[in-house]
Amino acid sequence: MRTRITSIVSLTAAILFAAIAAAKPQSEDAATPEDSASAPLIDPYFLLIRHEAVRDALKLSPPQIESIDAVLRKHNPLLLAIRDVGPQGAPETARTTLGEIRKEIDSILDQKQQARLEGLILQVQGYGALLRPDLVGELKLLPRQQQQLKNIERQYQEKLRQMSESDAERPPEERQQAQSEARTEQHRRVLAVLNERQKQSWAQRLGEPFNFADLRSSPAWAPEFTEVETWLNSPALSMESLRGQVVVVHFFAFGCINCVNNYPWYREWQDDFHGRAVTMIGIHTPETQAETDVEQLREKLRDNDLRFPVAVDNQKQNWQAWSNSMWPSVYLIDKQGRVRYWWYGELDWQGAGGQKLARQRIDELLAEKSTPIADGQKSGSGGE
Repeated sequence: MRTRITSIVSLTAAILFAAIAAAKPQSEDAATPEDSASAPLIDPYFLLIRHEAVRDALKLSPPQIESIDAVLRKHNPLLLAIRDVGPQGAPETARTTLGEIRKEIDSILDQKQQARLEGLILQVQGYGALLRPDLVGELKLLPRQQQQLKNIERQYQEKLRQMSESDAERPPEERQQAQSEARTEQHRRVLAVLNERQKQSWAQRLGEPFNFADLRSSPAWAPEFTEVETWLNSPALSMESLRGQVVVVHFFAFGCINCVNNYPWYREWQDDFHGRAVTMIGIHTPETQAETDVEQLREKLRDNDLRFPVAVDNQKQNWQAWSNSMWPSVYLIDKQGRVRYWWYGELDWQGAGGQKLARQRIDELLAEKSTPIADGQKSGSGGE
């Protein structure tokens, strides 16, 4: 039993989707803030159900996949809109809708598939999930055990926080070793709290170990371009026509100095990725009335040697479709049309080096194999 739990926990370090880039939703069953033992639990339900490897693990049939994708397409605007706060961090009205979406998808799954998916969620959430009320009741955790687990989780999270603050200059292998030692210590202490029956019940709920290392997170499909006044540097494009390409979408306004400060990276990418399966697209959404001047925009693009396609979004329809809120914003879309990474503001603000990470992510997306898209999914890349 110990070996099996250990093997599962050792995988969870890689689960949290290096690309999660944003959404870290709080579980509906997580403790209230004043009683929380740690950071809010990640609820990766909508991220997991989108992924091919998870669908294989659930043994979903083609009709089930088609039905699930139809549900996700229908609610794509909402799933994109909450990309930063995550399902449980969304407004109350959104949480209600998300619960309904989840029930709709659950109704497509049989009981065995639902249990397997719940086990995968628990594997992601790790030992922090032991404090969920449903598991507290199921495992019959005593008040004393609950307090011990809270203390262990709080101390573990504090140790991770301290390491993130102090280990920035340490070599990556040393940081990974320190994190591994912290997880091993947490594992040892948790098992010392649980009795044999509780360990067995916990392992059963987790199910078979799953390798999350290659899981590709995505909150939603990229919206289709809409109500574009005109295209510059290119004929009209569509997200659907760009399937098989890595797409870099960035929102900007030519009078925005923060946007201008991103121009060097855009020029670098347009040159370095020329001839490769990468398409850069600017969406120019004006911040001021003067920035609605298309001829002035054309001149600014020429003066700054920005040769990639630019959609003129003077009516802010694309801005709204993306639930965008900041100039500039950069999004990376994979070959299947899924939003995978995003950054707000200057990429290199105060030396943050976001342009280097973005470049690395583009290379990673290029290296990914194109996965065949189900016929039912093709028409739904942008939701409704």
